[in-house]
Amino acid sequence: MESKIYIDPEQIKKIMAIPKDAGITAFKYLATEAWGNIIKEAPVDHGRLSGSFQLNKVNHFKYIIHSGVEYALAVATGTGIYGPKGQMIHIEARTKQCLHFVWQGMEIFAKSVNVKGQKANPYDKRAFEKAEKRVDEFITRALREMGE
Repeated sequence: MESKIYIDPEQIKKIMAIPKDAGITAFKYLATEAWGNIIKEAPVDHGRLSGSFQLNKVNHFKYIIHSGVEYALAVATGTGIYGPKGQMIHIEARTKQCLHFVWQGMEIFAKSVNVKGQKANPYDKRAFEKAEKRVDEFITRALREMGE
């Protein structure tokens, strides 16, 4: 399962309006900034999620930021009643005869339970919004480096 987040087309038009070499450089800065931001914005419990993001270049104007952590999308979009499906999550014991957990100080044994799920933490969207705000800065820097 993947989540696609795009940069505002108006911001991309700014990059495409400058000379090609400077545009390529500015877009690289934008992708690198988004990648750094997603690492900073991802919630940290043990650090597995925030440390898992990779930046891959597909071509001059397409980069992919991905994570090998299986719950990365669930953290961003939420689960259960808070997630895309909006339904409770049903959990059943698979390897043992019952589930065992502590809830509000009580020890509970149950064959199955329904849980609400986890609220969304749209760290990915926050990361891209922060990067978009710096497009003009990346364009200026790229033009300066190209001698424009």
